[in-house]
Amino acid sequence: NILRLRYGTTTSDGMVSEMLTNKSKLSINPLYRQKDMNKLLIILELKKSGVLQYLSHAQADIVFLQETHIGPRQGYPEGSMHVEELQPDYMWAAFTVFRKNSRGVAILFKRDLACEGFCITGDPKGRYLIITCHIWGKQFIFINVYNPTDDKIDFGDFHDLLSKSPPSSFFVLGGDFNTVLEAQFDKTSNIRNRGHKNRLKGLQGFLEHFNLLDVWRYLYPEEKSFTYYDIKGKSRLDYFFIPYEILRKVNDCKIHARPQFSNRQDFISDHLITLLLCALFN
Repeated sequence: NILRLRYGTTTSDGMVSEMLTNKSKLSINPLYRQKDMNKLLIILELKKSGVLQYLSHAQADIVFLQETHIGPRQGYPEGSMHVEELQPDYMWAAFTVFRKNSRGVAILFKRDLACEGFCITGDPKGRYLIITCHIWGKQFIFINVYNPTDDKIDFGDFHDLLSKSPPSSFFVLGGDFNTVLEAQFDKTSNIRNRGHKNRLKGLQGFLEHFNLLDVWRYLYPEEKSFTYYDIKGKSRLDYFFIPYEILRKVNDCKIHARPQFSNRQDFISDHLITLLLCALFN
């Protein structure tokens, strides 16, 4: 998922997001630096190293990644989360550690965003990350989610955090939810997503409680477009949700083609990219 922000008349290209869940908390000083750059090798496990090359080309400001598959090792126990500098493009890379073959989420922040006041909440099961921070003087809340089929997220866990946040916060929920919101439009097969109702129930209640809208569907109410393809069919599993009150700041939301490697005929991800373009004004 990519989110692009426009502030005044200047444009900064690209914010990409994917969602996770975590119940341990970490607050960091904005001047924090990770001195041991060898530890950045763990970020390169974000599925394949081609991810970083693709993001550099896309000039993404904020990136949500799901299914990062970062497993435990010395200094990185299972269930932990970490924040490191990811040179050359990203000042902050927040990620969870779970298992090397499942789950895991990460959020990356571009170096020139001037982020301050980070507070990070993460899920020890590698399903979500929640980050509150200030960018260009505005408060943001980012939630990156990966909702697995075998251990669904209880979205009620987010209620306390969001209920206490200032009404002026710019709130973005995004990621791979492993469910479809409208079966008539969001999937092509009755076999695909048979168990989605269990995951959908909790999500729908959360969206209604906080008045959150599916941005792409709001802009394109009768279109069919999908973010995941396999032999069973096509589904739209990846979303951006924002409060109704800030919809006026949205310029567009698009579904882009699957990212490919630059040096071979293969795909970096099995999901398509969702792009959200917003305008922030003084």
